[in-house]
Parts: sequence; C-alpha cells; structure tokens
Amino acid sequence: RPQGTVSTVSGSSCQVMSSVSARLNFVRRGVDGAPPRINKTGRDDPTIETLTVDTVPTTVEDCRSWPSAPTVEVNGFTLTHHDTGVDFEDLSQVEGTYYGEVEALCCQVLGCERAIVFDHTIRKVAASQGPSGVGVAARGSSVTAPVNRVHGDYTAEGGPKRVRAMSQPTASGSWVEPPLTEAEAEEIVGGRRFAIVNVWRSISRTAPVARMPLAMLDCSTTCPEDFFKVELIFEDRVGENYAVEPKSSHRWGFFSGMEFNEALLFQTFGSDSPNFTMHTAFDDPRTRPEDPRRESIEVRVLCISPAESTSRL
Repeated sequence: RPQGTVSTVSGSSCQVMSSVSARLNFVRRGVDGAPPRINKTGRDDPTIETLTVDTVPTTVEDCRSWPSAPTVEVNGFTLTHHDTGVDFEDLSQVEGTYYGEVEALCCQVLGCERAIVFDHTIRKVAASQGPSGVGVAARGSSVTAPVNRVHGDYTAEGGPKRVRAMSQPTASGSWVEPPLTEAEAEEIVGGRRFAIVNVWRSISRTAPVARMPLAMLDCSTTCPEDFFKVELIFEDRVGENYAVEPKSSHRWGFFSGMEFNEALLFQTFGSDSPNFTMHTAFDDPRTRPEDPRRESIEVRVLCISPAESTSRL
C-alpha cells in the first residue's frame, strides 16, 4: 500500500477484550464557581495550579469489539489505517513530511477542503506520573508525562480564539512562523465551518501500545451541561479547556494494542458540532512490568470545510 493511503481498520494483531475496568482522573468543579487552573508555564510554582482531581472506577470498552466502528460525526472519533515512512526522531521529517501526510489524511477521512497542522507533541511514557497532565517540552524534544486526566482540548469560546492565535507569534514553541494571516483567521472564524482535530498514533515500529493507552468519551452519550471550564495558564496566554463530571450514562472507549500503521482521529472542537471529545491516558490494568514504554505523537490540525459543503465535521 502506498504511503499516505488510508483504509478501514478492523482490528489489531493483539487479543481483543470487550472492556477493561480502569480508574480515570476527573477534575472537580470549583466550589466557588471559578474555573480550576492548571500550570502550563513550565515553572514550578504551586500558586498557579488550583485543580482537584477525583479518581473514579470506570469501565472502558474496547472499540474494536463494537458492532459498528465509531465515527467522528457521531461519536467524535475514529480509527483508520495510515502508512508513513517518517523517522519520528527527526524533527525535519516530522514537520516537513508528516505534517503534510496528516493534512492529506484529514481531508480524505473528514472531507474538509483544507487542513493545517499547527502543533505536535511526542510522548515517551514509562509510567503515569500522576493526574496533573503537565508536560512541557522544548521544540524538537519529547515529554515523558502522559495527560492522565479527563479533559477536552477546547471550549466553545476557545476554538475561535485558538484560530485567531494562529495568526500571531507565540512564545510556546508551537510554531516558528504563524500558520495563518490575520485575514485568513478572521475569514475562517467568521465565514467557515471548521474543526480542530487531534491525530494520535504510536511511533514504535516494534511494539503495539500496551502502556497508558488513550480513552475517549463517546460524544453521543454527553450533553453540553456535562462540561465545565478549566483555565490553562501559559507564559504568554490563558487558555481554556473542558472538564466533565463522571456519569453512569457516559460511554468510554479505547482501541487496544494500537500499532504503528493506525491513526486515531478525534475532534476536540467543532464550530457547527456538539462533539468536544473528552479524552485521557489511563493505566490499563493488563499492562505488565516488562511492557515497553508508550511512544506516541499527537498532531493538532485545523480542518476547514468549503463554504458550501457536506463534510463530516
């Protein structure tokens, strides 16, 4: 199969189980109504962070066992086959080749007119390291901490702010040159349907993911009242994301044993969609001490629909 092509994923080479019993970390609502805050500055300053986390036993279903494969438009996420020859240890290949492959993948799977990668994170995770989810890396390096806390990357207000921020310089290292002009950002926010999508994959060619996999909350089982805001305190800005209260009606899923040639796409914001996919890394109770560390890359993509479209965003 040529590189960059996609096909439906029916299963992995590992044994599929219907579900696992996990312990997920949920941010608690602020008692005073103020949004909990998370320190993303990279500085060790305990006065910045105010969030409290509750660990809740949760059933996480293996989506490989679902009768129908999940889709972005219904469930908020999907899994697809995707080949690449990129060396993920080489930043020039990640930015020069893989970014373009991911943009093409999003256009093909989601039906968008244009896709723009604006950020990525490589994680090499040997242990959970607690629920704070702090992981700040210099450009071209990796982090060892997973985000072991239930969260959604953007709020209804935060998505358009992020698009506008893509036309400005940043101190966070997400880009060297802004990926959008101010005019492009305003045209997208004011006149287009758009979404922000995370493309997540294993970058290990030798071992499927067996440690700290990613769980997603099925968007078809949530409602807007379930979510509340959390503030992310960066050096140059204050961002927002969503947290969610645990409910028995929520359905959690993951894909067991993800392999190198599989890509997980999940929507974290939609201008014309209720799908804000909550997600978290979690300790799989089946993980063995000898299992290798999880090596993964997550790429954040702005997906723009045509002015007149039937795209799946």
